[in-house]
Amino acid sequence: MDFIKMLREDHDLADLLYVVCDVEILSEFKAPQDEFGHITYNISGKTFAKEGTGSEYILLEDGSVGYWGNEGASGRIADNLEEFFELVINFPYWKDYIYEGAYQDRELLSEYVKELFEEYEEEDQQAWYDLLEIQKKLADSLGLKAEIDIPSILMRFYHCAEREPRLILTYTEEDGSTHSGTGSLFDR
Repeated sequence: MDFIKMLREDHDLADLLYVVCDVEILSEFKAPQDEFGHITYNISGKTFAKEGTGSEYILLEDGSVGYWGNEGASGRIADNLEEFFELVINFPYWKDYIYEGAYQDRELLSEYVKELFEEYEEEDQQAWYDLLEIQKKLADSLGLKAEIDIPSILMRFYHCAEREPRLILTYTEEDGSTHSGTGSLFDR
């Protein structure tokens, strides 16, 4: 299924994705952010979406999805677009789940998820929208299966972020010196 095409054509659905998940689908693919020629990536790709902060989601040459954060963090976050949309729809605050200690076993991860869900439920009661209802609408509209085993989505995210080759960006200063990340969002 061509998720990007579907969202480009259905502006109401794309708006829901942006409002709830902070994922704005671009009208066309573009080159990833390069900070005026200062950033290079070890894996080529094309940006298909961005966040309100300017961070970008990049469809990489192998079909996986990478993330470039506006503060320099980068890494692979999904093995394909279907897993990407499952992640961001089920976990609109997916960056809050970047805590390696929670991924040591499924029981610990389940507890961590439960704690964060409880926090979000309190916050969502203040929102003008019903988060669960919109998540269901997004998933159904994109033809995504309802995931009963929520930790499995996060485990796929974790394993994708840690697998080789990692998505590494290198920043080159004016003086020619370089700085590279590790390519995993879990390495902080």
